[in-house]
Amino acid sequence: MDSAFALSLVINTFNQPDYLHRVLRAVSRQSVLPEEVLLADDGSANETQLVFSQWRGAQPFRCKHVRQEHQGFRRARILNLAIASSRGDYLVFLDGDTIPHPRFIADHQALAGKSQFVQGHRALIGETAAVWFGKNDFPPDRRRAIWQNQISGLKNSFRWPFAFRKINPRLRGIRGCNLAIWRADLVRVNGYNEAFVGWGREDSELVVRLKNIGVRRLDVRGRALCYHLWHPPVSRAELASNDELLAMAILKKHTRCEQGLSRHLTAV
Repeated sequence: MDSAFALSLVINTFNQPDYLHRVLRAVSRQSVLPEEVLLADDGSANETQLVFSQWRGAQPFRCKHVRQEHQGFRRARILNLAIASSRGDYLVFLDGDTIPHPRFIADHQALAGKSQFVQGHRALIGETAAVWFGKNDFPPDRRRAIWQNQISGLKNSFRWPFAFRKINPRLRGIRGCNLAIWRADLVRVNGYNEAFVGWGREDSELVVRLKNIGVRRLDVRGRALCYHLWHPPVSRAELASNDELLAMAILKKHTRCEQGLSRHLTAV
């Protein structure tokens, strides 16, 4: 893929300033830096803004804090606000509790292709390991990083020491914590569906619409690695209604959502 495109990193967060500090530290040490970083903040307390402000002053790329008032879990809306504020051609989405490997951005840049989005994967860092994980530098070599993950006894941490990729037509395994999509494709499907309130399924429903306009899923393992730090489970109280929204998008073969990105584009 021609690398002559601008890559934006969107980091989603809510009230995890310690984890966010570690994520931002890892972003600064990428082998290839993004053109910009947008913090999509779902109404965190002031400490989050302080962490981001202290970090952004030392970065050579554009940084923007995009924040909305907290009125429950509104991840879909804050991500749309960040997308609307972005300047890049290609958006990589990362959660604020998920630490990227030093080659995370370089890998996503190399994996970008026309008419596809990239689903990367994560290693789950357990409660005990999360205390120290990401406070020190990562080893530069992927194999050492993978090996160290495994010998630490971390769940679901297996990663191939070589690139493995395939077109995957399924919805299973869709996760917004490591997802890369062309901005133009997000505009075509009207971004995230803001009818999703509460945890769950907003990424899958977005992918349904992307697939319905002909954008394929490239599933990647062994590259674009990231490490998800343990935290207590988020409430699933709205999951049943979100499942219904997802089922409707599948049944009706939706290509756009009504409550989406377009409502924010003219305001930027």
